[in-house]
Amino acid sequence: MSPSSQSFRVAIVGGGLCGLTCAIPLIKAGVDVQVYEGAHKFAEIGAGVCLGQNAINILTKLGIYNDVYNNTLKPEPEDDMGPSSAPHQPVPPRGLDNMNGWFKYVAGEGDNEELCDYAAKDNVAQGVHRAVFLETLIAHVDPARTHFHKRCTHLTEGPSGTTIHFADGTSAEADVVLGADGIKSAVRRFVAGTAGAPVDPHLKHSGSVAYRALVPAAVAAAAGCAVDYGARPLCVVGKDKHFIIFTVRGGTMINIAAFVTDPARATPATWVAPPAAGGEDVAPAVVLKAYEEWGPEMTRLLSCVTAAKKWDINVVHPPLAPSAWTRGAVAILGDAAHGMQPHLGAGAGQGLEDAYLLGRLLAHAQTSRANVSDVLKVYAAVRQPRAHRVWEGSRRAGDIYEFRAGETIDVAELRRLSGYVWDHAVDADVEAAEAMLVREGVFAA
Repeated sequence: MSPSSQSFRVAIVGGGLCGLTCAIPLIKAGVDVQVYEGAHKFAEIGAGVCLGQNAINILTKLGIYNDVYNNTLKPEPEDDMGPSSAPHQPVPPRGLDNMNGWFKYVAGEGDNEELCDYAAKDNVAQGVHRAVFLETLIAHVDPARTHFHKRCTHLTEGPSGTTIHFADGTSAEADVVLGADGIKSAVRRFVAGTAGAPVDPHLKHSGSVAYRALVPAAVAAAAGCAVDYGARPLCVVGKDKHFIIFTVRGGTMINIAAFVTDPARATPATWVAPPAAGGEDVAPAVVLKAYEEWGPEMTRLLSCVTAAKKWDINVVHPPLAPSAWTRGAVAILGDAAHGMQPHLGAGAGQGLEDAYLLGRLLAHAQTSRANVSDVLKVYAAVRQPRAHRVWEGSRRAGDIYEFRAGETIDVAELRRLSGYVWDHAVDADVEAAEAMLVREGVFAA
């Protein structure tokens, strides 16, 4: 990417996977970018993240994927292995684990009967520990461009740009502001015109919670677990609950995301504002109790959990129209724009697609301070329909896993839903946006 001639200043609110991925191509293009993170350091919540082929293609195009891969080959720091790792054991690599064949779907109760198999011919996704992924992205961002303890509370507009106000009483001004500040986004309140509302009308609790944990594979084997969890990712299904299981850290750690849905609040019409609290530590016995009627293999695996977090599955709903993704020279991306249920493993990839398109458009030679608002409108017009279709597909997948869509697992429908996510050409959105900008007279042909 050639150096940019842009003179505008870009501020990215939020230093997670999405925000940093957006910053990297802009920095490489010579754009003046600053990243504002609310925490005291860069840190990702959760354990494993799924990288579908669409996300892998973007990381490859940005020149980041090989670094992610190489970073996973390094040994895990001794003090990051948690209480279940004995000091005398070899320290494993962090691991980028192939999700070969995608998921097998097995019953949670009884002997875990195999119900169906996605049986993808090729490797379509990989699992990586979030902290390892984030660590790789951080290495591509100049520390001088990152600012911590900067939790955005609100934005104001002025003649010389947009001012971001932070909880510590400070502020920063930029010509372009990109809100990658997550599901509880303050930037979304600004662009959607809801900053004055007592609660965010677009933030809802989906009726589901997730218990997330990591179990060392060696501990599971020693406890008598018979399944080789590194061979294939598993979706363990049951009425109004399911597990997603895949390995990270080179197969040495089993990533568990265990979902439970309140059947009385399983449809969008029943969703309400989420509780104020975020993720909370829960006793392993709480997780085990939620699945006590499941078969011995699954309860045996859960008995190996020594630490777990409970997360409310919050979403953006009602969906934001493209016009509510931007306001002037301010735009939102990732969970701030389309926070979705995680049942297709597609949320991170959609955020990366947003970040990639924004990076390409803002670094474009024909983008200027004079037309950047129009450029951001086109970004939203291109990205919103696809992101919302994935949002709907993720909700549908959860209904299939938990038998609200019928009494069988429709693997053909799941292939269609996942295929739409993965089979997306890496530059398709860029080409569509550039064509739209030419048609609308923003860019010259």
